[in-house]
Amino acid sequence: MKKTSSFLKSILALLIVTLLFFSCKKEPSQIGLDIVGNNPLNVLFSDTASVRVNSILRDSVRTDELPNNMLGYVVDPVFGTTKADLYAQYGISLLSFSFGENATFDSIVLSIPYQSVPVYGDSMAPLSFGVYELDELIYYDSAYYSNSTVSYIPELLGKITMVPKPFDSVLMDTIKVMPHFTMRLSDELGQRLMSFEDTVYYNNDYLLDHFKGLYFKSEYTGGVGNLTFLNMVGAYSKLTIYYKNDVADSLKYDLVPSTYSPSFQNFDHLNYIGSDPDFYHQVIEKDSTLGAQKFYLQSMGGVDSYISFPSLFNREDYAKYAVNEAKLIITDIDPDNMFTQPNSLVLFQKKYSSIDSTNNYYYIEDANGGEAYFDGYYNSALKQYEFRITNFMQDYIAGKFDSDDILLQIMGANYKSARLIGGGYSPDVNPESQIRLEMIYTDIKTDDVQ
Repeated sequence: MKKTSSFLKSILALLIVTLLFFSCKKEPSQIGLDIVGNNPLNVLFSDTASVRVNSILRDSVRTDELPNNMLGYVVDPVFGTTKADLYAQYGISLLSFSFGENATFDSIVLSIPYQSVPVYGDSMAPLSFGVYELDELIYYDSAYYSNSTVSYIPELLGKITMVPKPFDSVLMDTIKVMPHFTMRLSDELGQRLMSFEDTVYYNNDYLLDHFKGLYFKSEYTGGVGNLTFLNMVGAYSKLTIYYKNDVADSLKYDLVPSTYSPSFQNFDHLNYIGSDPDFYHQVIEKDSTLGAQKFYLQSMGGVDSYISFPSLFNREDYAKYAVNEAKLIITDIDPDNMFTQPNSLVLFQKKYSSIDSTNNYYYIEDANGGEAYFDGYYNSALKQYEFRITNFMQDYIAGKFDSDDILLQIMGANYKSARLIGGGYSPDVNPESQIRLEMIYTDIKTDDVQ
């Protein structure tokens, strides 16, 4: 009889926990105790657990074969200057192609489509870059990072300076086509490409022996500048040789990048010279105490942050606590600037891998619950990010991890331009922006359980 009573009490207590989860966050353990009586499951809410956060430089991010590319310079008053360059390879568009008898060169034109997204920075600032020929092959099956470079021939093939128009379609022969821009390159390059034996255009390997690709080198034009997003494998991405031969005038042949043509980005933050002093002291000079006021995130191999919960890690009394729900709340304290905040963030934890006997970072377990559960997306109304990390916190309290910190990064940091200034763990200004952990947990009074 006593076992049945205890079982019923536990069932009622769990029903109360579920009701509290969907109703309120204030003193959940005080609701319904007159029904349950001497309840061994004491349900509590807390948002006062200590949280620590500080920002660090990221070494690099992998940047080969990205879903989009970018070019340009941008000057941020907090993060300083960032430059984006691009290395790309082009291949044949037809098998066993020939320019024909007595072919005569006319011109060579580079076409680059935009991604239909806003630029990062000043939309009215000009984009400027020069084009050079690669002097070193890049490979599809090799890994390239944001600090990688390959050699190029220093002779300029062409340069363009223009205001990006990623949403303006282009009129071609009375038909509107996707937004893109064109620039003429050096006649010497076009004439050289036409001078090769026909066999060079029989397959890509033959072509790459003679033409290794192009390097796009961004140039600063003043002001805030911008980073412009490009679709280098889009339908209008090509290098077109215009020519004529004995058979016809107004002929053309395209060299094209494909989904299997290697490319990679180089991102340079120029050692953060000119960045805000608070940023520089925390990130570059590694003063972690400044995380009390604010912390930083930056994509493109820029800045990550570490988060820990000192009072909760590896508690000796972990068996007393069952975490019903845990949420990490991050507030954007600089939402009204011209630079894009991240659409979503992601959390990693360090784990030991028996495969290679190293410690590596992996998505925390709660990320496997899917986007709707895990979240991490920007709430534009609240100016906040929210993560549900219930499973992680249960194991964190139990001391199942070798490290007490988790790594916070921008999702898609290798191909997106974004930055965030978040509220620290004890801010003097706007204390409501404090990074915090909200928990509903059950304090199990084991001495009372029968």
